[in-house]
Amino acid sequence: MFLNSPDDIEYRDLTTARGEVFRVPIFIERFDDASLTGWQLRYGDWTDYPDTRPDHTGAAQALEKAMADMQFRVETLGK
Repeated sequence: MFLNSPDDIEYRDLTTARGEVFRVPIFIERFDDASLTGWQLRYGDWTDYPDTRPDHTGAAQALEKAMADMQFRVETLGK
């Protein structure tokens, strides 16, 4: 599924294992387990964005990176 505009992206609320709540595009999934905590963008190529700190914090920063990449992909692939 490709989009014509970033305005077409649907969002949902997602709560992490640490209890943080984020508004997340439907193309981004969350992983919270012992070996990997982070986000996965599933638009075009699937790409992982691990949390930016070794103590599994930094979910917001990793999500920012995933959303910026998603925006770029929608603008370039979604036409």
